Amino acid sequence: MNNRNSILAVVAGILFGGLAFFLLYQKTYEIEQKTTPVGILVASHYISSGSQLKADMVEKKEVPESFVSPSAIHDIREVDGLMTLVPISAGEQILSNKFGASEESLAFALNPGYRAYTIEVNETSGVGNLIRPGNHVDIITKTESNKRDITSFVFQNVQVLAVGQKLDWGKQPKANPGTNSTQGNDLNNEYSTITLAVTPEQSEILMFLEGHPLRLVLRAPNDNEIISIPPQGESEVMAKLGRFAPRTQERNIEIIHGNSKSGE
Repeated sequence: MNNRNSILAVVAGILFGGLAFFLLYQKTYEIEQKTTPVGILVASHYISSGSQLKADMVEKKEVPESFVSPSAIHDIREVDGLMTLVPISAGEQILSNKFGASEESLAFALNPGYRAYTIEVNETSGVGNLIRPGNHVDIITKTESNKRDITSFVFQNVQVLAVGQKLDWGKQPKANPGTNSTQGNDLNNEYSTITLAVTPEQSEILMFLEGHPLRLVLRAPNDNEIISIPPQGESEVMAKLGRFAPRTQERNIEIIHGNSKSGE
């Protein structure tokens, strides 16, 4: 009887010892997991709201797992194409729930170093309301120099960012609530302003020329050539009247006599 009790006591001791060891091991494992460093992205400096995340805005940092937010991102590609909905402080974890889809915004259409500059146009100066976002234009003006009226090119090959309030002509305009019509002049594609991508220096020149007539000249796609054209005054223009460029290709002329045709 005593031997049996001793055996039961030993077996119970082994079982309780094994259970205690298992619980201790599990607890140790959980502690190790919580203190294991995890690589996440944190802001390298202050990031304002409405920004698209770029590589120079973040840095990789090892943080104990217990301090890592479930929304923390490990790769910048996880928020590619999204913008910050709220500001992010320097050193703060980059969390996916602080990003959202970037709404149509003029700022995102600009390349670094360029500014958006809007000029007023009418149907004539705006190429008959046929300019579209993404086109490139030249700008010419008529000014006075040494008491002479002259025309000259201001800039060439300038990118059009927007016409009116349209950034993408392929998108359909929104309809006014309770009506079947679209907003503004979208039905006939009219616009009274055009927004251009210019450098800061170009924006100063355009500002100086406000009050002078500015006219846009539409360029062909993929035509990036910049040509040198001197300003034209009255004498230069008058000297060119009646002069025409030679034909680039001769065409046959048909002369019809009754029912017969002949070529020249």
